[in-house]
Amino acid sequence: MKGTMAFYDRTAPDWAKRGYENDDIPCLSDFARQFAPGSRILDLCCGCGYDAHRLHALGYDVVGIDFSGESLKIAREKNPGLLFYNDNLLNDYAYIGKVDAVIVIAGLVHVEAAQLPLAFSRMRAVLKDGGKLFVTVREGLGRMEERSVTVIDGETYDRNFIGHTLEELKDAASGLFLFEREVGCDGTGWHNYIFGCEGN
Repeated sequence: MKGTMAFYDRTAPDWAKRGYENDDIPCLSDFARQFAPGSRILDLCCGCGYDAHRLHALGYDVVGIDFSGESLKIAREKNPGLLFYNDNLLNDYAYIGKVDAVIVIAGLVHVEAAQLPLAFSRMRAVLKDGGKLFVTVREGLGRMEERSVTVIDGETYDRNFIGHTLEELKDAASGLFLFEREVGCDGTGWHNYIFGCEGN
């Protein structure tokens, strides 16, 4: 059985087709617009770069990080003027420098609850004081088996899909971020939350 990275390497063209053809997330654009044009935004777990592409089109300096090499090939091809790094959100990626905002769209669905504090710590390390975090998660507690295991062309993949609650996120972010509000809830089980840096 193949794992999460192999799943996204295998399905990168499909994600790119959907991502670049579909409309953006309106609440994400609204979130970005609170920052001045030219502000630096990190698209963490950027995949094939379609959200980075949209934010750049709005006038922002976007940098992306993802662990799927095949996804990043597409991101770089579609966005030759942007920087994309091959890394994991749990690693120390402070080498990218400081950013005004971090977006992580569905990236935390592959992070176990016990690893959430580390994920938030890594994000806070690159955020400027006064920066903001936009995070999209699937509501739930723990592994979702029906979303984790899939078969593609006879090969089984386990992407270890993890649901999280707002309380779980708040606990993991404690001392680093303060929850501000939920935006764009559409009743699908996906939730968009905005956090601000604690102490600012």
